[in-house]
Amino acid sequence: MILARSVFVPVALSFFFAYLLYPVAWQLEKRGVHRGISIFIVILTAILVLGGIGLYAGIKISNANIDYAAIQEQIITKFESMQKVLEKKLGLNSSAMDDAVNRAVNAIGSSWESSVGMFFSRTTSTLFQLFLLPVFTFFIMFYRTKTAYFIFKIVGRKNKLVTLNILREISKVTGKYLGGILLVVFILSILNSIGLLIIGVPNAILFGILAALLNLIPYFGTLLGGAIPVLYVFFSVSDPFSMVFKIVILFIIIQFTENNLLTPNIVGNNIKLNPFAIILGLLIANLIWGIAGMLIVVPVMAILKIIMRNIPELKPYAYMLSDRGTEKYSFDFSKIKTKFLKLFQK
Repeated sequence: MILARSVFVPVALSFFFAYLLYPVAWQLEKRGVHRGISIFIVILTAILVLGGIGLYAGIKISNANIDYAAIQEQIITKFESMQKVLEKKLGLNSSAMDDAVNRAVNAIGSSWESSVGMFFSRTTSTLFQLFLLPVFTFFIMFYRTKTAYFIFKIVGRKNKLVTLNILREISKVTGKYLGGILLVVFILSILNSIGLLIIGVPNAILFGILAALLNLIPYFGTLLGGAIPVLYVFFSVSDPFSMVFKIVILFIIIQFTENNLLTPNIVGNNIKLNPFAIILGLLIANLIWGIAGMLIVVPVMAILKIIMRNIPELKPYAYMLSDRGTEKYSFDFSKIKTKFLKLFQK
């Protein structure tokens, strides 16, 4: 899976793109449009929309007013002040700290050079994978009936009904999850950008959209999305602590809103995986396929859980992945709210 990632990653991503685009293509087919033509129209429209979004993001990034020299100066100033505090409070040797910092800077520089070299060496491969995405998506959608018959032939006549139920459940859960999560990202982009603009963070729209996109990665994405504007403000503003505090409060409020209002009502509880399984899956997916693996691992685990839940021998594994079995220990916000109101009335 690691050696053939250049093939498997586009196939996996195309599989989920097909689930997203299928309802629109199916509506065109029902109106008499040929399957191939309807799929082509839908994919072309998606490419134009995503291309427009990518172009807008590229323009915003290129026009971002980031003064790297000023940031570097702020980093040096803050490090010197921190060095004085450590030297005064803990008695640390300043020359030893300077030596450690120089080694770290050299290491970062060498790793940056190697990363740039790897970027240029992989550019051709990345472009080839992007070209494969619409091609794979087209054929997955075009051959969906043939694929279903292929699966029925493998499982046999006696398991056809169970297999049909599995395929229908996978289609329902995957489509609703993917569509819902994209809508949540769109709403979070607006909320993040407005909040950062009100606080006065430079390049607020860029950081707001980036934080929303990182939210596609469960748990880790939210932390990274909030950390980026915090670090930028800390190293670019002379007196950053008030603004950093406001950013932290903003992302806590938005995260609470996303977890308790947006995701439950838009995405629903179709996935129902326990947090430990999700975190473990994210780490394994990152090890195998990197960021792409982290983006798709949650729906993949949900599909595996659906399959295992419908096969008697594999039901224990589905139970282990699910969020069942810990209901008595879970936090019920409605009960907490009721108890709080009773205490307040007393």
